[in-house]
Amino acid sequence: MIAFKRKPVLRFLLTCLVCVFFLGGCVDYDVEIAFDHQHHGEIHQHLRLGDDFTNFNQQEARKWLRSVEKRAKTLHGSVKRISKQELDVKIPFHNGADMVDKFNRFFNPEGQNIQSDELDLVQLKSSLALAQRNWLLFEYNRATLDVDLRALGVLSQQGSLILSPGSLLDLDVSLKTPLWSNVVSSNDMDKAITRKEGDRLIWTLEPGQLNHLEMAFLVPSWVGLGAVAIVAFLFGGYFLKYKRLPVS
Repeated sequence: MIAFKRKPVLRFLLTCLVCVFFLGGCVDYDVEIAFDHQHHGEIHQHLRLGDDFTNFNQQEARKWLRSVEKRAKTLHGSVKRISKQELDVKIPFHNGADMVDKFNRFFNPEGQNIQSDELDLVQLKSSLALAQRNWLLFEYNRATLDVDLRALGVLSQQGSLILSPGSLLDLDVSLKTPLWSNVVSSNDMDKAITRKEGDRLIWTLEPGQLNHLEMAFLVPSWVGLGAVAIVAFLFGGYFLKYKRLPVS
């Protein structure tokens, strides 16, 4: 994992301390991976800053949103400005390897020629890995996601959590697939709250904790489905010609 720099962390914690006493509902941070099939999908991020937070820290809010826009466009993504404090980002990918590369580059901006004052105020330090198997008609995927949010909590000398900005941050990560998806394992299911809404599998991450998630899902293989359709068409033609139609 990439460690947080000291100044951004101190700045964030001071902001949280003020927000605990004066503000509420500061940041909604939603990330979705939509995997349509083995050769198409998109990373979707919806980021909304609360009015109180934006008014309290306008300069940091502008830098944060500008950084998100810049990284999305670098990865050939599209950005929709819903309001001054709300963004909707979509980054397309073409296969599993492309998804992993773009996800890790988007959420780990340090070391990518981005100035330190343009880094995210809430940096989602994450590492995504993916293993794939081709099952002819379907592709089996097993993804591992580690999200280190320990720097967002203040610990005592005994290691207990004194301050967690969980009341200020709503951090959700979701997976959307056309077929089947399921949780394989998690280091602490009480900390990473899992729920399912339709075809979306959603985790609510816990600030101040190391969130480890493993998920398995299936996506259709259009190449395999196309090959089976061609074979079925040939067999159908053979059957009609030699089994049903009279031989002249």
